[in-house]
Amino acid sequence: MIIQNYIKPGTIELGEIEAVLSQHEDVQISCVIVREDTPGETCTERSRSKQLVAYIVPQKDVTLTTSELRQFLGNKLPGYMIPSAFVMLDSLPLTPNGKIDRHALKAPAHTSNSDGFIEVRNQLELKLLQIWSNILKIDKIGVQDNFFDLGGHSLLAPYLMTKIKQQIGKDIPVKDLFQNPTIEQLAAIIQKESDDSFPSCLVAIQPNGSNLPFFCVPGAGGRPFYFYHLGRCLGDDQPLYSFENNLYQELGAITHIEDMASIYIEAMQAVQPQGPYFLGGHSYGGNVAFEMAQQLHKQGQEVALLAIVDSSAPTYKDKQMLIDYINWDHARWLVEVSKGIEVYLEKNVDISYDTLQSLTVDEQLKYVLHYFKMANMLPPNAEITQLTNIVQAYKNSCLCLVDYVPKQPYLGKLTILRANEDLPEDPNGYLNAEVSQDLSLGWSEFSSEPVDIHFVLGNHITIMVEPHVQVLAEQLKACIQQAQANI
Repeated sequence: MIIQNYIKPGTIELGEIEAVLSQHEDVQISCVIVREDTPGETCTERSRSKQLVAYIVPQKDVTLTTSELRQFLGNKLPGYMIPSAFVMLDSLPLTPNGKIDRHALKAPAHTSNSDGFIEVRNQLELKLLQIWSNILKIDKIGVQDNFFDLGGHSLLAPYLMTKIKQQIGKDIPVKDLFQNPTIEQLAAIIQKESDDSFPSCLVAIQPNGSNLPFFCVPGAGGRPFYFYHLGRCLGDDQPLYSFENNLYQELGAITHIEDMASIYIEAMQAVQPQGPYFLGGHSYGGNVAFEMAQQLHKQGQEVALLAIVDSSAPTYKDKQMLIDYINWDHARWLVEVSKGIEVYLEKNVDISYDTLQSLTVDEQLKYVLHYFKMANMLPPNAEITQLTNIVQAYKNSCLCLVDYVPKQPYLGKLTILRANEDLPEDPNGYLNAEVSQDLSLGWSEFSSEPVDIHFVLGNHITIMVEPHVQVLAEQLKACIQQAQANI
């Protein structure tokens, strides 16, 4: 949706905004103009929309933030008079006669703050991100990026809140957006009022598109939000769904992959009741996807594609490691969860088994929660319960592998998408040295047909992040198109 000419000539006195800005003790001088360019829109949708932009020269040795200025103006001016963007300058450009050269002021760059980019961490943040991305026409948005810094403005704010009410069911006042202009902050507000204790295990990573959905099971721990980049790269016409392992909250511990697969199938068929199905799984999720395909065949359903993404077959598991899982204490599980997230986010987390072992369980959780928040692995308002849920899901996933062996070969074609780099130290702890010896990662033993193997750039972790995820998406799209042609 593009709103044209949302600033009407004569309705806003630019000098009035500049006068209020001059009241801020850290503002040396300012200039506010109406621009007619809107970065962030696609080429086909670009219009000559107008927006307010403030150019600020701070006092010497002072650091001013956009959020600080927006809050300052919000206490003195109506929402429609608050600039959409703030640009900090060392000095304002001047004409030869010493006046401000307004034509020399450059357009603001409406992009996310890549230096502080933080991924979505739960279903609610993901839903908000999808709404923002659709409205702002920006693909990559972090949960701490400011709505107004990305090109949002006062007339888009009510539209955003309407979409939140339609898609999430929460009626939030527009004024709350000006005070809480990030996805992280809005999610915290919505969460306080939410009574949805047990959200569906099915997660719509990219729900739009005319193609049949691709359902992909995540790695150990069952947190599927890292698939967001894959969904973007697959394109607007390819729906992508995944699964979050939150089942223990309702059903207790699930320690058999067969049971997990059955529950995921039920959730999947709520969206797509009949085949053909396009399934996949990354890491541990490859085993679950394989079992889902087996069960679907028993139902008489067609599985058009089963894509195993860098996942080893059941016979390639280190049995001793799996046996050790049963005897691990709480501290060991916490350390392993920390390692997995640490590898994915490339953040150093100072959590050792020796340190945790000397603490009580409650102290262990508080200690780890503190580090997770510092590293933005969990939202600032996260409680111990959320960390406990992550640990429980990871533990359930690992224990499911202990006794899983398919009862019969897969009566269809298996597609393997394998990372072309050597695997790093496996954060899930169930791969052994034999993995690198067999190009099929052991899956040929469980397939009645020759296994179709494709190599993609990156390692076990980096295949899911940019830039390697673009290559994975292109290869996966080709596999989906081939499978569609064979239906």
